Amino acid sequence: MNAPPSLLLEAEALLEQRQLTESLRAFHRAELHGADPDRCSGGRWMASMLLGRYSNAWRECDAIRFRGLPDPHRFWDGECVLGRSVIVRCLHGFGDAVQFLRYVRMLRSQAAHVIVEVAPRFLELARCIDGVEHVITWGDQAPVDPPHWDVQIELTELLYFFRTELSDLPLATRYLHLPADTTRSAERELPSSGHPRVGLVWSCGEWNLSRSIPLAVFEPMMRDAGIEFWNLQGGPARDDARALRLPLRDAPRFCADAGLLPLAAFVAQLDLVITVDTFAAHLGGALGIPTWVLLRHAADWRWMFDRDDCPWYPSLRLFRQEKHGGWADVVQHVHQQLASLVSVHSAHKAIA
Repeated sequence: MNAPPSLLLEAEALLEQRQLTESLRAFHRAELHGADPDRCSGGRWMASMLLGRYSNAWRECDAIRFRGLPDPHRFWDGECVLGRSVIVRCLHGFGDAVQFLRYVRMLRSQAAHVIVEVAPRFLELARCIDGVEHVITWGDQAPVDPPHWDVQIELTELLYFFRTELSDLPLATRYLHLPADTTRSAERELPSSGHPRVGLVWSCGEWNLSRSIPLAVFEPMMRDAGIEFWNLQGGPARDDARALRLPLRDAPRFCADAGLLPLAAFVAQLDLVITVDTFAAHLGGALGIPTWVLLRHAADWRWMFDRDDCPWYPSLRLFRQEKHGGWADVVQHVHQQLASLVSVHSAHKAIA
């Protein structure tokens, strides 16, 4: 029996609208009427993760794996890693790499040896994460003699591998440790002005425009006195500030080919990072820097639902759209909260 397409589409629409409890019921109903069970499990997985019901999500992963349908994206098939050599492949974005490489230290307590494979641009930064010792990449910098491994795991599978519960988080904090010479260099390039230093990222690039915010929306906030705003943006969006003639300074040594380590060292000098849902949010969180993340209404599962804190990163604060496309209210809320930052900074200066 095949489910009417409307049942599955209804469930997915409820999930997108973040009517999560209703979507769970709708996916069960669609599956009972013959809808693709893996697609229904995937929908229930997403709703469960958003609700913080991680154990329910892992049961959906179990169901998908036990059904045994071919999945080219699944590397680990449930085998034991005890005493074996494991390679962790980081094939998603840099934000995922920063967020989930904290699991490597835990993995090393079971495996005989752990190799981490990352993109070439991420190689330097990966070496700065606690627990990462043997790291390789591909392309021109690939090892001449590839290391032996027994089991491969895609990085994001580690949550499922360890069957993480919400009560386990944050697992690790301030786990990104930068070389002293890189940090000193960043300190020299950022002279003190007496004002709070705030880094800004407003664009996620072309791959997910719904997470980006037009820079012009931030203009009233940046025109306010008492804040020193720094442009952490990469890519074509970097030129937006110059075109709008906004009071937004360019981060020293930060450009498309500078690598991620200089950026991390610069971020470590800031009082606050304000960013959309992209790499900078994870970078600030891993460094323990206060970071405000501006999220679209249908935010990614890792930010969960209907909360302004982040169990993965204690230094993060979340600002959410109340409805699709409503960025002006989000930025206005951030603008109001910045007044408190200026007040606290001024009080500290007076005491000093």
